[in-house]
Amino acid sequence: MTKCDLAIIGSGPCGYVAAVRAAQSGMKTCVFEKDSIGGVCLNWGCIPTKALAASSAALYNIQRAEEFGINVKDYSIDFEKVNSRKDAIVKKLASGIETLFKARKIEVIKEEARMKGAGRILAGGQEILAKNILIATGSVPSELPGMPFDGTYVLSSKDLLSLKGAPKSLLVIGGGVIGCEFASIYRSFGLDITIVEMMDQLLPGEDREVAKKLEQILKKKGVKIFIKTKVERLQKAENAIKAFLSDGSEIGAEKTIVCVGRRPDSEGLGIEGIGVERDRGRVKVGKDFKTNIDNIYAAGDVIGGLLLAHVASREGMASVEAMLGRESDIDYSVVPNCMFTQPEIASVGLTEKKAREQGISVLFRKFLFSAIGKAHVLSETEGFVKLVVDSDNDRIIGAQIIGPHATELIAEISLCVQFRITSEKFASVMHAHPTLSEILQEVSEAVHNKAIHSLP
Repeated sequence: MTKCDLAIIGSGPCGYVAAVRAAQSGMKTCVFEKDSIGGVCLNWGCIPTKALAASSAALYNIQRAEEFGINVKDYSIDFEKVNSRKDAIVKKLASGIETLFKARKIEVIKEEARMKGAGRILAGGQEILAKNILIATGSVPSELPGMPFDGTYVLSSKDLLSLKGAPKSLLVIGGGVIGCEFASIYRSFGLDITIVEMMDQLLPGEDREVAKKLEQILKKKGVKIFIKTKVERLQKAENAIKAFLSDGSEIGAEKTIVCVGRRPDSEGLGIEGIGVERDRGRVKVGKDFKTNIDNIYAAGDVIGGLLLAHVASREGMASVEAMLGRESDIDYSVVPNCMFTQPEIASVGLTEKKAREQGISVLFRKFLFSAIGKAHVLSETEGFVKLVVDSDNDRIIGAQIIGPHATELIAEISLCVQFRITSEKFASVMHAHPTLSEILQEVSEAVHNKAIHSLP
């Protein structure tokens, strides 16, 4: 019988980070993983998707090489190599996590875990006694009623990432972050792409102007987009699938990917039998990530909230701190949200609309990448930055970016939002020239009508 201070069920961004933090704090830790080390993020989510996005970006640069004075006579896409590169990256990073576990003497049990009590877990015929248990099982893709995943025609994100080749056409149901990322990536590979979104804009919940700009860019690239439209039903045909839409349209495609959200993965853990409370699959926890059962904690996607890998990692660390009797508050108002479309999109804090809904006297300024020298050097001038400021105290309370390297630029604004930096203070920070980050200085100067590279 194995005994440990902390048993973690799941090795994704929440579970493996929590395990390392616990081991750093002197806790004897074991991790249960029924599938692949690294969880969804590493194996079928963030990392493989961004590996495909990197291949897409390389192709984009080849296609516009002539702009830079380079003539590329011929090129072709080798999907087998694209996928093998993706898989190699995943394998290397998974191996890295296992190395971290080994170095910290974290025991890994590659079996399905089932709780039998507040401190008892059964897995692979063995029993583990733990002083604390952390449920970090993440989430799984949501299905549409009457349209279950079949792995052949109706795909989840995991199914799509597991394909060895690429279909000629792809119907994307859901125009949120995941749907738009896949649409952008696979359109660059030459696929015929259609997005169907039931809400009144792509990226529901994001800044409307940013969403509209992305829609314009995707349409310019040949993506067909249906807004305020539902897929009523799907019908399988020979080597294809047909979608019947609420506006009366019919769309045919070789494959369909359903990107309508994710749901907590809390089934089969045995938590029903020991009385752990859930709400529609979401494990209920308090501020300290403790469930209603002493010494059982949960964090990451399985508790709902913001289903993002970096949030899950921070929650995993915070849950360990709570077990040790330490406070570790998480400010969910400053979580950066990043989208690896072409161009990239990133946001943090409040949009202008959300700030006004909260009764904040708001001031916002927009600055275009076309006014930035480095953007012209890169030949990537589409997009802009919007900075949202509380006009009563000049504090930066949010930002939205669509443009080159947006997912990197947002980190600087995240710091400003978290530490309540004013636009005037931020404008005083010298940014190197020529860099894309100069746009952040310009937009902060614009709050007080002092931007240099803009017309009066």
